[in-house]
Amino acid sequence: MWFLLVFSALALLSGARFALRPGGARLRLTSALGAATLFSTFTAVCADLAMVGHHLPEYVAGHPGETLATGLLQGFAESMSPAILGFAVLTLVALCVALGQYRESLEA
Repeated sequence: MWFLLVFSALALLSGARFALRPGGARLRLTSALGAATLFSTFTAVCADLAMVGHHLPEYVAGHPGETLATGLLQGFAESMSPAILGFAVLTLVALCVALGQYRESLEA
């Protein structure tokens, strides 16, 4: 999750810089940081799902009222939080890129 937060912040900053002053180098940097954010998002979701799979049997054993299915659904739902954060940030970065490209087309 820390990598996701760092890459997300860097991608947002880079996207904002591109929106303010469009240029080829800034666009390439923003695209690379967006890709790093995307892959960090997938990595964080996979890590969360792996932790659910690893700890679910002991959780169900320690909570007799819970079933494997409810524990799995709850774990899956909680594992989606990195995806929500990562994809929301990527949406904002894409909006910044769109604004920068629009501004660049006005200058040409």
